[in-house]
Amino acid sequence: MFNQMQPHPTSPPEYDPDWLLIRAMAEGDIRALNDVYARYGSLLLGFLYARVGNRELAEELLQDVMLAVWENAARFEARSKVKTWLLVIARNRAINSGRRKKVPVIHLSDVIQLQSDDTGPQEAIEKSARRDAVREAIQQLPEEQREVLVLVFYHQLTGPEVAEVLGIAEGTVKSRLHRAKEMLKRVLTQQGEL
Repeated sequence: MFNQMQPHPTSPPEYDPDWLLIRAMAEGDIRALNDVYARYGSLLLGFLYARVGNRELAEELLQDVMLAVWENAARFEARSKVKTWLLVIARNRAINSGRRKKVPVIHLSDVIQLQSDDTGPQEAIEKSARRDAVREAIQQLPEEQREVLVLVFYHQLTGPEVAEVLGIAEGTVKSRLHRAKEMLKRVLTQQGEL
């Protein structure tokens, strides 16, 4: 896995306030682990669920991810944001689970509530139908395009962050995202949604 422990940088990177939490975990502070879990647990669970398509397995993998974060905190070199590092670990755990078949879309209702208080029943039904149509259309995308789309639009990662999570070039992220959006538009047009 890792041959030697790498020392932490002496000062936190300016771009990532969560670095101090990882540093505290490396020093054995369990509260820091709890803080990381509180900040990123639902994001990681949504990501894992999107990868494995099974809530129970995603929850189990989330625990594995948090254990790996705890065990490897001292090795975090701050070359990326903590969020990106966590997603890389989560992706690797999902891939290694051996039970991954198809990457489903994150259910928006599980992540955020899109309905406003002033939405009437008819509007709520229409919004739900549109969300379902988009989810179904995204399912028709090739896995590599679907994966990039989920990371960019559902997890709001930047191109370089997606490239790091997936282990691909940033240009590849851009081209996959472009192809995904074009194909999504075609599918939604064929379904009469656009």
